Amino acid sequence: MNLLGNPIFLLLAVILCGSLLGRIRLLTFSLGSSAIIFSGLAFGLAGYGLPPVLQSLGLSLFIYSVGQQAGPGFIHSMRQGGLALSLGALGMIGTGLGVALGLKAWLGFSPDITAGLFAGALTSTPSLAVAVEMSHDSPAPAAYGVAYLFGVIGVVMVVKLMPWALRVTIRREEERMERELTLLHPQMDFTHLRVTNPNLCTRTLSQVLPERMAGVTITRVLRSGSCAPELVTAETVLNMDDTVRVVGTVEMLREAEIIIGPRVEADLAFNSTLVKKEILLSRKDVAGKTLRALNLSHVYGVQVSRITRNGFDCPAGATVRLNQGDVLHVVGHPEALENVKKLLGDDVRALYVVSVMVILLGLFCGMLVGAIPLYLPGLGVFTLGPTGGVLLAGLGFGAVRQIGPMITELPGTATAMLRDLGLGLFLAVVGTKAGSTLVPTLAQYGLPLFLAGAAITLSTALAGIPLCALLRVPFLRTLGVITGGMTSTTGLDAASSLSPTTYAATAYATVYPAALIGKIMATKIIMLLG
Repeated sequence: MNLLGNPIFLLLAVILCGSLLGRIRLLTFSLGSSAIIFSGLAFGLAGYGLPPVLQSLGLSLFIYSVGQQAGPGFIHSMRQGGLALSLGALGMIGTGLGVALGLKAWLGFSPDITAGLFAGALTSTPSLAVAVEMSHDSPAPAAYGVAYLFGVIGVVMVVKLMPWALRVTIRREEERMERELTLLHPQMDFTHLRVTNPNLCTRTLSQVLPERMAGVTITRVLRSGSCAPELVTAETVLNMDDTVRVVGTVEMLREAEIIIGPRVEADLAFNSTLVKKEILLSRKDVAGKTLRALNLSHVYGVQVSRITRNGFDCPAGATVRLNQGDVLHVVGHPEALENVKKLLGDDVRALYVVSVMVILLGLFCGMLVGAIPLYLPGLGVFTLGPTGGVLLAGLGFGAVRQIGPMITELPGTATAMLRDLGLGLFLAVVGTKAGSTLVPTLAQYGLPLFLAGAAITLSTALAGIPLCALLRVPFLRTLGVITGGMTSTTGLDAASSLSPTTYAATAYATVYPAALIGKIMATKIIMLLG
């Protein structure tokens, strides 16, 4: 019985073998999920193949997950300091595109080969997906496989050698970034103040506090002559000589001291009737609203002192827009806190609930958008195709987050599962198909193919150094821009080994959405110009 003749069994065999190969780690180097294409190449060389319909399904799932992943952060990455980082990454991709087109003209590569080299040299599987989708029986996967290995190793080499070549002291750069971060994101603190301003005692806090105190939160009050603190709400009226606890940055606390009164030593511990609780925002229909819209202090009689998001504390200002997964630090009576828990959800399991209808609707809309004819001067009439349409649908659904009562943004767990499943299907089919073209491609192009891939990798990564210097990006963030522009997790591991700080990882996450989209568009340009 030939089990490998069964397409399902063969598919599972290719994916499992590739996954096991991708787990092998040499120092910081591993193939990861891209090892599936090498597993597919081996089965393809042995004469086995998979149905093309599995490739189309995997491609659609993978590209849609990429759009969902990039959508929420794509616009955000272009704001403020993220714009400079994203411009650096896009400049790198533009350099790689120029080098790839130059090598195509010089060495006579076909558009398919050039697109595969570009995708492999920049370790971009979505770009390979675009090249394969735009041409049939393409040799692009074979070129991708040739360029991919140096694409991974080359980025690590650049990252490791950068401090030595640029004569940079990592410790000094860390201290510089710490000073900058302290100025941009001051640490939250609290203090106790005695009320000596009679203007604050005439009406409720929501009416008397000036706008410049929007960055601080008054959470507790100890009445003059009392021994137990009270919870402060928007309707609280202060009295002279009351003691209040104020939460905010050091600078804002100095401002509050001028407006409210002098600092005092006090212990405003809650009695048994007031408790503090951390509540997880898990309800999708509440996410996206501001604290002002929820009006928790007035409706429920509780106070939000701060919000923890992605492990960092941020002020609980009235205009803060809440995200699913935020942890709200809430103070109030136990009964009121139970009501707030019902409002916010406080259910970790809800973060893993996925609507299949959203996935199917997104794919359906993407297919429709991809079939719409478009016109560009010089290129004529063309369509985005299934890849471009599904990508736009994923970006749109992830960015808008909600259409009417339907939540269109997928939880991170669902996005990761779609990405891995779709990528496994796509690479398995592409790998087995490319197995039949690998030997002829190497025989025709040989060493020039490998050298061209290496040239694209090094030129793209090295272009990030002067670009980031021109944009005044600090060195530790430059590491993140270069690895993010190459979408190289192995390169990010190398950057993390140079410095245990999170600056490189933060820059990587900032530029990743723009780099992802930029590489896909660059690959389309290569194919369209051909």
